[in-house]
Amino acid sequence: MMRGIGAAVFLFLLAGQGMAAPPPTRVMSLKICTDELLMDLVPPSRIASLTFLSREKAALKLWPQAAHIPVNHNSAEEVLATRPDLILTDSFTTPQMRKLLARSGARVVEVPPAENFKQIRAVTRLVGDAVGMRPRAEALIARMDADLRELAATRPAHIVRVMGWGGGGFVPGRLTLFNAVLEAAGGVNIAANDGYYDVEGLIAARPDVLAYGDDYIDTPSLRVDQNAHPVLLKLFGARRIVYPAALFNCGVPQSAEAATQLRRQLLAAMARPGGVP
Repeated sequence: MMRGIGAAVFLFLLAGQGMAAPPPTRVMSLKICTDELLMDLVPPSRIASLTFLSREKAALKLWPQAAHIPVNHNSAEEVLATRPDLILTDSFTTPQMRKLLARSGARVVEVPPAENFKQIRAVTRLVGDAVGMRPRAEALIARMDADLRELAATRPAHIVRVMGWGGGGFVPGRLTLFNAVLEAAGGVNIAANDGYYDVEGLIAARPDVLAYGDDYIDTPSLRVDQNAHPVLLKLFGARRIVYPAALFNCGVPQSAEAATQLRRQLLAAMARPGGVP
């Protein structure tokens, strides 16, 4: 009798395993931030398509594998042609696009933006579960949390006042990922809110350090001319740093590594001649 019950239990468990959905093998990402999370979690062989933004220099420096993965431009036609089994997008998808994605036959997962480390944990787990890679997601989160603990334990005594500059006068405020990374690094964001600063306003704010994102920094433009205004070069020449914009624009576990790098940059800038205000 017991042998018969054991065989029945075994068959039940085997049937349950057979019913479990296999992990997706043709994943399509329609947004740059889901591109980055996806490349962190699965091998390129499981990625059907990323956005064209994944091939920009700022992203390729951190995710070089993107250069060998097909790209899309967030169009419904590309979704139909690619025939993915999972689509990753964000929560700002238009109602019309939502309807088209629903008709594709693929599972659609909307990934909200992550603008602090708590939200990074949530979206990493969300995407990890969607692609069947939760253990990998937890490993990335564990590494991120270890970096954050180390930063908190070694926080410098002197708080560096920083302005995120380089956006043509538009600066990130305190409800941004830039702010979360900066605070983890031991700095303080002197821009209370997202907004516009002209050169005069920037000088009046008296930051200790100007932080420039590396996206488009080498592209000739009026914005770049403003970023490198002669007065700014004179006042902040030794206190200008460049950060990896890809880790400050999208919330991914490596944003903690970005905070570690930023701490080193801030300390080095303040140690240069003229660095202490």
